[in-house]
Amino acid sequence: MRVQQWVSSGVSRGIAVALVLAFSGALLAFAETRGTPADTKGKLDATIFSYDGKDFVRTESTVLSKDGKSVVNTKLAHDSPAYKALTDKHSFTGDANIFGREYQANYAPLMGEDGKLTGALFVGVPK
Repeated sequence: MRVQQWVSSGVSRGIAVALVLAFSGALLAFAETRGTPADTKGKLDATIFSYDGKDFVRTESTVLSKDGKSVVNTKLAHDSPAYKALTDKHSFTGDANIFGREYQANYAPLMGEDGKLTGALFVGVPK
């Protein structure tokens, strides 16, 4: 999935959250068809990333570390398949290990009017 170029770098937090929620509905439907365990049904994590030309930094997130702390201000690992896809301005759908938890994940790039990468969205269902 490619996020349209009308999404500018000045996209408001409200619009970004709406995009995550819309995106998450599609992912939940996908997870249900793949037989997601009943105890995780309805559980969804989401993250909004900013991009500085090198790193995707979590600016808002529902993901918690193993010790229960927020993962805000942490970076997406450069060796992850999602990082490669996002820097190529493509989405990524597949398995992801995020702070020790396995997810069925989906990442989508955000681009400014000029076509430059400005951030990304993540939604994931824990396995």
